[in-house]
Formats: sequence, structure tokens, C-alpha cells
Amino acid sequence: MEFLDAAADIGLIERRAILSCPACNEAIEAEAATEELCPFCGEAFADHGGVRRKPVYRLGVHGTRDIPWVIVIHGFNTHGEWQQDFSWRMGNKLKYSAPVLIYKYGLIRFSVLVRWRHRQLARKLGTTIRSAVEYARANRIPEPPDVILHSFGSQLFVQLLAMTEFDDLKFGRVIAAGTIIRPDYNWTERISQGRLEAVFCHCGGKDWAVPLAQYFIPGTGPGARRGFSDNAVINVMNEHYGHGGCFEIKELEANLAPGGLWDRFLRRHPSMFDGDPNLYRPKAWRPMWAPIRGIVRIVGIFLMALIAAIAITSISWAWLKAIIWTGIARPF
Repeated sequence: MEFLDAAADIGLIERRAILSCPACNEAIEAEAATEELCPFCGEAFADHGGVRRKPVYRLGVHGTRDIPWVIVIHGFNTHGEWQQDFSWRMGNKLKYSAPVLIYKYGLIRFSVLVRWRHRQLARKLGTTIRSAVEYARANRIPEPPDVILHSFGSQLFVQLLAMTEFDDLKFGRVIAAGTIIRPDYNWTERISQGRLEAVFCHCGGKDWAVPLAQYFIPGTGPGARRGFSDNAVINVMNEHYGHGGCFEIKELEANLAPGGLWDRFLRRHPSMFDGDPNLYRPKAWRPMWAPIRGIVRIVGIFLMALIAAIAITSISWAWLKAIIWTGIARPF
């Protein structure tokens, strides 16, 4: 029994509970088990020790899936240090070679505020991925890559999917963490188009950054706090995660360990999450009223520009004073 439970915990077999009446031994549905009386014999469950539960085990009809190769894309205002940790642990996790492409678009800050910069970065991402796909095929890896997205990297990914010039690019499993994609994004359409296979959204209950995204970064929303309303997406909520909580070493190891959430999503059939207690079904989401978002964005851009101007002025004065002090220049 312990062996079977261990196999079920890591997703090798399926474990289910058969419910039965303690009085007549008839099998009953889960809904009937919540009632007081047995629908067959009319006896009270509590009078006979309560509903009986017997575990049964079944070998899953879907086998394990090999991870072909992976692309990891970081967020803005960061160098994406977690990408190296992920690559190292993925390489040590598997008994076969699964290359990891660490994509870095540079340390950007203010340019996330304008759409044209989004498209520019997405086009650069698409060009890099297309070259990587061609190289992988030349090295006998024909399968599309899985993708790990964080924060602004997730916005670049959906921008890429919207560009017709990159319609040839297809992807496998997609994990979005700390995502700023709109919660009402139509993932089902992308799946039906064959652009990707399945989507996993790892939400964080303490991610205080993403609710602000829709006010400052055009076309975004609090995906990592609200989850996606699209039924095709597997949403999982961790109430203790901040914006990068799932990339902390301990959490990354747990998610990638055999039977971990990411391991199961990447290696098993998505149906293995049916009925999983970790699943999270979000409520309907509506973006904030456009005029309010516009006003907040204008104020935010003004404040950022003011801070930048003050910083530049301070640096210029410090530089000028240094020149004067060293005698390279003399005050008038």
C-alpha cells in the first residue's frame, strides 16, 4: 500500500477513492456521501461508523512525457538570476539531455511603459527563438520547446504570439509565474491554433507588483494574482508566493522534484490535474476604467521622468565638481 501511495504521489499511477455505505455496502457517489442517509437502504451513515472509503489504483492511460528543450524568459528591471538556477537544476534532474535556452533581453526600466518597445522586444525574441528552433532541428530535436515565463517576459511572449510574422513558431508546455498577462487572455484560441500545447499559471497570493501592471504597462493585467479565466489553463495559487517566490531555491527544487507541480505539468498529461486540490478557479476580471488607467499612467510617467532628471542633474553636478576639484577646469 505504501508503495502504491508513493507511486500515486509522483503521478505514476492514479489513485481514487471508492465510497460505500457502511450498512448495505453499496457504492455511492461523492455527492450522496455528503448526505445523512444512504440513498439505497435509508440508513444513517453516522449510525454505522460513517461512509467507507477504499482506495483503488489505476495505471494512467497517458505515459510520461520527455521534456525536449526549454526556453526561459525573465522579467524587466532584473538580470533574471533565477534562470541559471533553473537551468542547473533541470540539467541535473533529467537522465537525458534537454537543452535550456536562457534568453535575456537586457535590463530595461522605463521602456516598458510604451507599446512600440514591447513589439520591438517581442520581435527580437521571436527572431532568437526561430534561430534556436532551426538549430535544434539540425541537431535532431524536432519537438517545439517548453517555455518558462516570468513577469514582463510573459507579456513579450503573448506579443510574439500575436505577430503574424512568427506564426511558424510553435511551443509545448508553458509555465507563467509572476505573469502580467491579462486574466481574460484567450489561451484556448492559441491552443486550438496549434501554437502551444498547455498552460500552467503559478499564482502568488503576496505578489503585490502585478496588480499595478495595468496602470503603467499597456496591455497587461494581474494574471499572477487573479489567475486566468480560460478553462484551458491550469491555475495554481500559492498564498505565500511574492512576485518571484516560485524561483527561490527551495521552492524551485520542490516544484521540479518528482511529483512537484512543475514536474507533473511538464512530464505528465494535463488531465492529471483534474480534481487536484491545488487547482484554483479565479473569478471574472475586468480591467480598471480606461480614463483612470490613463491618468495614473501619465502621473507615473511624469514622476519617473522627474526622478530620472533629478538623478541626471545630481550626477552632472558631481562630475562638474570633480573636474573643478582636480584642476582640469577652473571656476570663473
